[in-house]
Amino acid sequence: MAHDRRYLARHGNQWIVVVKVPDRLRKIVGRAHLKQSLHTDSLAIANRDKFRHVAEMKAELEAAERTLLRGAAGTSPLVSEALGWREMLVEADHEGTSSLDWDGQDDEVTERDRLELVLHDRAEEIAKREGVTRAKEFFDTASGKATPISPLIEKWLAERPMKPRQVLDYRCAATKFVAWLETNRLPMTVERCTRKIAGRYVTEAFVSVGINWRTANKDISCLSGFWRWLETKDYAQENVWARQSLAKVQPKKGDAKRPYTDDEIVRLFRGRPSDLLRDMMTIAALSGMRIEEIAKLTVGDIFDNRFDITEAKTPAGIRMVPIHPGLLEIVARRTKGKGASDPLFPELPVPKPGSAVERSQKVVKAFTAYRRKMKVDDVPKGSRQSRVDFHSFRRWFITKAEQAGNRENFIASLVGHKRTGETLGRYSAGPLVQQIREVVESVHLPVAHETPSPVD
Repeated sequence: MAHDRRYLARHGNQWIVVVKVPDRLRKIVGRAHLKQSLHTDSLAIANRDKFRHVAEMKAELEAAERTLLRGAAGTSPLVSEALGWREMLVEADHEGTSSLDWDGQDDEVTERDRLELVLHDRAEEIAKREGVTRAKEFFDTASGKATPISPLIEKWLAERPMKPRQVLDYRCAATKFVAWLETNRLPMTVERCTRKIAGRYVTEAFVSVGINWRTANKDISCLSGFWRWLETKDYAQENVWARQSLAKVQPKKGDAKRPYTDDEIVRLFRGRPSDLLRDMMTIAALSGMRIEEIAKLTVGDIFDNRFDITEAKTPAGIRMVPIHPGLLEIVARRTKGKGASDPLFPELPVPKPGSAVERSQKVVKAFTAYRRKMKVDDVPKGSRQSRVDFHSFRRWFITKAEQAGNRENFIASLVGHKRTGETLGRYSAGPLVQQIREVVESVHLPVAHETPSPVD
């Protein structure tokens, strides 16, 4: 057992859990492997803790398998059959009548009457095999009295302008819920999905198995958005997910994500990161920009001595960021001889159209390994994540900008946060460029790294 390495792999100097995603499920899951850091360099501790994560990962793969079996639209064979019956019944309404010998008498009946007789027999077969609940659901769907949830998922997603990663997350949240309904032999139609069923799902799928409240609320928010769409389309009469979110759990003292200390900044730059890592670390530390904002920069996004951020998480994130004097060498080197459409970081692979992978993913992985190598880590006891990551450069920048005495609304405008209040948040056009530039230039890397240079 001490040397057991099943489901384990080394990542830097720490162990991670790795479960391979079968080829047939990769399009649904969005990854080739499911991974989770164990935040330990001890093989014994890794073996002690790994199976809880493996169980969660295999449950995710089982849900993906059920989604695959239901087809691209996430529709089970029984639902597909019921929808087929519905089409036949609609067509039969346009057919004429015919003679049917019933108890020795000739009665004029419609084609719909004939089909409904057979449909009743089919529903009885299903009741014997899968229970009365599933049989009633089948009959109600076939006769037009109920609307199955799964075929509506893709219609809902098609009407929402979202990034590929968001589409994957929203689809996954909806299909996981449908899979849970099927597993528990509960109604899989909009009309029969009650607040009680939604509440039971929250308890069983999240609370009982110890899912983090943020993760749970992300899925619940997706489902709530789906149900709001169903309301607007007159499929649902109420949003059964309203007020189902889990209460926020305030992090314990010392558990929250934090900025780097100056000593940690020194340690990170004192090492020998790759040119790519050093350049992105420096830009992050002297601009407060998010990692994906940096990764997507092109030569054309740099003009008037500013970075032009045209894609962001929120509307407030669309902004211009003055270029810090400490970044001029990097910008000059990376733009030399390039056209406006050329990327500032050509080392980063461009994701395929529709891919949920972000361009910065390569840097995130490389930086995590480098950070741990440099012994810059902070994992609270009992936690699964470090309190510091690449985003901690952004936290450090904001901290230094505040400590330099800059106004809060100027800092918010610079880093792409929504400014609060009616006056500044709604009516003001924002601070002057020079005011924002002064915020940028008030932040300095520790003295030993005032002019960082790439590794030879």
